[in-house]
Amino acid sequence: MSDSSSRKLPLGLAVLLLIFSLWAVWLIHRTSFVVEGQRYYCLFDDAMISMSYARNLVEGHGLEWARFGEPVEGFTHPLWMFLMVPVNLLPIALQDRSLPMQLLSWLCLAGAIAAVRRLMLDHFSPPGEAHWLPAAVLTAFYYPLAYWSLMGMETGLQALLAVVAVQLALTTAHSDRDRNFSLWIVCAAAFLLRMDMLLLVGAVQLYVLLHRGFRQIRTRSWLAGFALFCGMTLAYGVFRELYYHDLLPNTYYLKLYGVPLAVRLLRGSAVLAEFVRDHLLVLLAAGLGTAAFLRRNQRLILPAAIFVLYCAYSVYVGGDAWDDDLPIRANRFISFVMPLLFVLLNATLNEMLAIWQGGRRGRETADGDPAGRLVLGAATVIALLIVNGLWLSDKANDNWRELALVNRPPMTTRHQRVVGQLLAFEKFVKPGATVATAWAGIPAYFSNYKMIDILGYNDRVIAHSVPVTPLDEDNFDTFRPGHSKWNEQRLLAEQKPDAFFQIWGIKRGMGPVAKVMPGYGYRRRAKFWVRTDSPFVDLQNAPPPPPEDNAEPAAGNDSGNQGGDQGDQSSGSDSPGQTG
Repeated sequence: MSDSSSRKLPLGLAVLLLIFSLWAVWLIHRTSFVVEGQRYYCLFDDAMISMSYARNLVEGHGLEWARFGEPVEGFTHPLWMFLMVPVNLLPIALQDRSLPMQLLSWLCLAGAIAAVRRLMLDHFSPPGEAHWLPAAVLTAFYYPLAYWSLMGMETGLQALLAVVAVQLALTTAHSDRDRNFSLWIVCAAAFLLRMDMLLLVGAVQLYVLLHRGFRQIRTRSWLAGFALFCGMTLAYGVFRELYYHDLLPNTYYLKLYGVPLAVRLLRGSAVLAEFVRDHLLVLLAAGLGTAAFLRRNQRLILPAAIFVLYCAYSVYVGGDAWDDDLPIRANRFISFVMPLLFVLLNATLNEMLAIWQGGRRGRETADGDPAGRLVLGAATVIALLIVNGLWLSDKANDNWRELALVNRPPMTTRHQRVVGQLLAFEKFVKPGATVATAWAGIPAYFSNYKMIDILGYNDRVIAHSVPVTPLDEDNFDTFRPGHSKWNEQRLLAEQKPDAFFQIWGIKRGMGPVAKVMPGYGYRRRAKFWVRTDSPFVDLQNAPPPPPEDNAEPAAGNDSGNQGGDQGDQSSGSDSPGQTG
């Protein structure tokens, strides 16, 4: 490679990262909102659950969500949650602390883009800038990956670790460079980030062993790396057992225990079928290309296997909780491996160009061939349009508005509404009250209440129970992972919260809310239910019931429903289905 070419490649990457960064920072800003004159930066509600754990640890409540009782591990990404601890030590207001996590996700995505470039140049293309641009551009501007990442989920870091793990595995397997120890470090970080990243760990390690031979297990670097991996994972496992008194995260039991495998497989298959439909042309191009060129480059099998593994995993767990509610074209379980699909597509284009140009030796590369550059550029644009639903989609106009950030990112308006409701709630429910909620992240983080999680993400009893509505193969489409368990009788008769910020399930399990709640000593004020004998409830400053309610429903015939963000599963578009 010439010196000019060496200088050209970093410049091309720098331009791409600059354009991506401008778009990403504007996307982050569009997720913020103003309530009562204050701007709030807010993550997806699931990420705000983890932020609550980090805040409570910093403030001396321990690594827990509820602020009282025995701690429960209601998060599934320990490494990402621990990165939130220093953020919550910063001397900035609560409403600004989500911004550093979003910026960290931006850095992870930028790292993933650079890692995709390195993977393409090292293993899937001859030297030349144009040979890596399709995969890098698609990674940079694939909206689902950016959305989940910049909304504060661990998805961006997952994508970075997945690409780096594939890079290190291929380098170790197909060169004289020993990257075993570095690969094990990445594997340990991936497993501590999410337990289901064990699929990635198994895939890359098996690939290396099959290509380098099992004799390399005796090498010093492999043994040192394996010992590090075991030590780190064992250390956290011991911590989980001693601190949380459980072998697995609470959410594992919540989402899988008591849910028939057939139900999960049927719903997961339906979700995957929709994903395949939305990305069909790109999937066909990458899949058929991988199969056709596998003999020419056997390295294609590793990214392909990892992508297929996580598609299968999405099916196994029944998809994600928001697959039916959000206009996001790929869920969290698949979004982070999409860069590997883009690598496969880019590699396919490179192989086709090599054949078209008559072979790699003695002919110009695509960088020196205007026709080759045109082909790669056109293919990149077409693929970008397809994967983002900007072309050949019945929702193309909405997708264009989302990608261009004309529309606020999904959930932003609902986050704003929940924060506004919380500020109104705090005017008559005092700090220290025990408050029940269905959204487990935002209300816990932006308040000083003791919390009860109605849906069981942070409740061991609920998580270990069976779904309230029996699930079978005939009603599998009603299954929503993490939102099928609750216990209204235990909630009202045993836990007896001072107030309900939100309600879930009572209407379905016990009868009309307006008739059930007064019998347990609760009265409705605005959209909230409060216990009239609680010392934490200031009824004199409480707002009146909604207009459809009587001013004092003492007779127990309080009318109204659970609509809006206080609703149960059947309450409509604003029902709380965003924790998990």
